[in-house]
Amino acid sequence: MRLQVACSERVLVTAARICRSAFDATPATAMLVADGQIGWVGEMADAPAADRRIDLGGLTLLPGLTDAHLHVLAVAQARLQVSANDPSVHGLADFVDRLRLAARELPGGAWVIGTDVNEQFWPERRLPDRFELDRALPNRPVAVRRFCGHVVCLNTAAMDALSSQIDLRGIGIDEDERGLNGIARERAAEAVFTHLPRPDDSQIAAAIQALASELAATGLTALNEAAVGFSFGFRPEWAIWQRLRAGGGLPVRMGFMLQADPDEAAHMTDGPSSDPWWQIRTLKVFVDGIIGARTAALSGGFADGAPPGPLLISPSSLHAFVQGAHRGGWQVAAHAIGDLAIEAIADAYAKCIKTGNPENLRHRIEHLGLPGENATERLLEAGAVVVTQPSFVHRMGDSWPQALGARATRAFPAASLFRAGVPVAGSSDAPTGELCPWAGVAAFVTRLCASKSVHAPEERLTVAEALHAYTYGGAYAMQQESWRGKLFPGQAADFAAFECNPLDCTSEKLGELRAALTVVAGRAVHDEAAIWPTTLTNVDFS
Repeated sequence: MRLQVACSERVLVTAARICRSAFDATPATAMLVADGQIGWVGEMADAPAADRRIDLGGLTLLPGLTDAHLHVLAVAQARLQVSANDPSVHGLADFVDRLRLAARELPGGAWVIGTDVNEQFWPERRLPDRFELDRALPNRPVAVRRFCGHVVCLNTAAMDALSSQIDLRGIGIDEDERGLNGIARERAAEAVFTHLPRPDDSQIAAAIQALASELAATGLTALNEAAVGFSFGFRPEWAIWQRLRAGGGLPVRMGFMLQADPDEAAHMTDGPSSDPWWQIRTLKVFVDGIIGARTAALSGGFADGAPPGPLLISPSSLHAFVQGAHRGGWQVAAHAIGDLAIEAIADAYAKCIKTGNPENLRHRIEHLGLPGENATERLLEAGAVVVTQPSFVHRMGDSWPQALGARATRAFPAASLFRAGVPVAGSSDAPTGELCPWAGVAAFVTRLCASKSVHAPEERLTVAEALHAYTYGGAYAMQQESWRGKLFPGQAADFAAFECNPLDCTSEKLGELRAALTVVAGRAVHDEAAIWPTTLTNVDFS
């Protein structure tokens, strides 16, 4: 039976292990929770008086996890469309069949939107072009989004439908001997996405609510929406987030990266906000593209002969962006994959620091795909936080040698950053990476590719280091480590309880962990066994 108590009650929580941090060598066995905070933590024999005791038995408590970079809206929207992430899809032909079947359930002439395509797992190892999509569905528009969100594939009907709104040749859709082949990358893809039909705002908002609850069940207590505006434009996306906020928010803490320049952000918001439930203090900038689409800015180009991708913003404009954001009190989160892009943003950050950094805004580099050989020193000089995606190793690692040659061993480092003292936060970048944070924790530890080969084994983390990246590291990236990310008196009562102690799990079990209980600010947001006393009825998470 679920106990009903007021949030202000002093609740003593006891468990087999209460890990104050990922590196806690002597876990506690009792913790006092009151008014949404940790009031005390230690041994049961020394526990202070409480109004109620909740015994969690053999469970292990950890600080709540943070996904420092994921596309919540994109994942939610994809669940309302035709996903390639389905057990029936084993290759390109299977996915095209799935699109054809989905079309039968739609009104005549309606768009068919496919998502989550990762051609690296298919035997064909390629994306569908417009001619292939034409053969399958010649009489209705089709758009297929690659899982990374940086590429979209269109058929002729889709191109015809868009031609009155976009200069398709002018935006740079790929061409071959047959003409425009319907594959749009980077800025071209972004232009297409803003004009594609999508589900109703209410449907997307409901899907986001469901996704947030699902993620809370993994032990996540904070999420960072990685680029408001990336899926179909800032204003329509921000309207959905405002709708959710007006409806009471979500059961986890949210942070937002706005895909806007400093002047735009100043006009579209009330300025940076450190609201603990709804933080708006970060601006997103894309410095280059990605490895898979051969749009990353690499010195020397790609090993398979593809030319290097361009910088998507000039160094001078990048410096101006960073300086403007800094002056406005905004943190910058820069997507940088190739070594040329990483060098460009590290240089911009370093110059910004030299002008003074009184607010310690902790500018971020997202991904750090292929840092140069001297990048670590530059990162430390720039004071950058690295937000990385360990599950990329599983999803993409097998393809990196073909793209990068001998340089592949430097791709997506982890341990070398830790050893050098560079702050690291873990994230999924879902839908590009694995949605579950524990898949990321396990990937940090094993560095296993899909083929079961180990990518750069010297970059493996210990379980404690991996947990640190997902607990304290995520809070640090959001500049919230003073009040969450660990379980010490005065910090937020954000924690999760697990039947298996992660420090003792096998790597296979580690990747499959789910929380038995997740608590945010002293309130249960996931409770499988109905053991937590605080009811969520009429709780406003805003």
